[in-house]
Amino acid sequence: MTYDDVPAVERVTAAAFYDLDVRTRPADWPTPEPRSPERAEPWLVRLAHLVEHDQPGCWVADDDGTIVGVVAALLREGLWGLSTYAVQPGLQARGTGKALLDAALTYGDPAGLGIICGSHDPKAVRRYRLAGFDLHPAMLLWGEVRRAALPAVHGVRAGNVGDVDMLDAIDRQVRGAGHGPDHVLMATQHRLLVLEDGASRGYAYLYDAGVPYLLAATDAATSTRLLWAGLAEAPTGVPVDVQHLTSRHGWAIDVGLAAGLEVHNRGYLCYRAMDPPTTYLPSGHFL
Repeated sequence: MTYDDVPAVERVTAAAFYDLDVRTRPADWPTPEPRSPERAEPWLVRLAHLVEHDQPGCWVADDDGTIVGVVAALLREGLWGLSTYAVQPGLQARGTGKALLDAALTYGDPAGLGIICGSHDPKAVRRYRLAGFDLHPAMLLWGEVRRAALPAVHGVRAGNVGDVDMLDAIDRQVRGAGHGPDHVLMATQHRLLVLEDGASRGYAYLYDAGVPYLLAATDAATSTRLLWAGLAEAPTGVPVDVQHLTSRHGWAIDVGLAAGLEVHNRGYLCYRAMDPPTTYLPSGHFL
């Protein structure tokens, strides 16, 4: 993948993920919408960031000058992560996806730490398992936040790029590797909350709706406080979702239930050479 490929790569991912959402949407969920230009802009920035820092893990499938498939993997302090992976709808099940993933897997130690936030696409999940990843069925929380349930949360402050060294130290303790340059980008695209309370530390990047884009903490009490602080920013009357939960995330499930959210099965968290971190909610893009 090159910088010149980035706009076409974004369009392939937009088409593929919209097609998957339409085919698999639960009947009582909102109707999926195509990715808007406003939502496409941060995708373009993230893809260019990966080409800059991880070009050996970023590949495209080219059919006579047209990009029909994409994969982007990152490598941070020995931890491999799959940031995006898609094949143009109508051109799947032809071996393109396998070839792309095989190429991305050559980036880094094939037996080293690895994370994939997998969708519910059975073809992709099969590829992840064959590539040596353990599959952990995932859950998400969904619904409108019950405002009356929100507790007072103290000690949370706004973070900034000056906190990167501390954030990386938390990452290493929780998931075995820092995010490095990804923190700088995430801090420009998302609001950052930081909590320091003695030896307990944590942080959360938030979507505009207040739910975590990525959350990491040294202990369950700190991660619980950060999740409540994020949910307090959820808009009234608008459903939100908290994704990438496994059975190890009981603290997050308990917060969601107390906040009036529903628990649903959705996708897989896929790990290689590591267990799902308990007080960590990964970003689908930066793992």
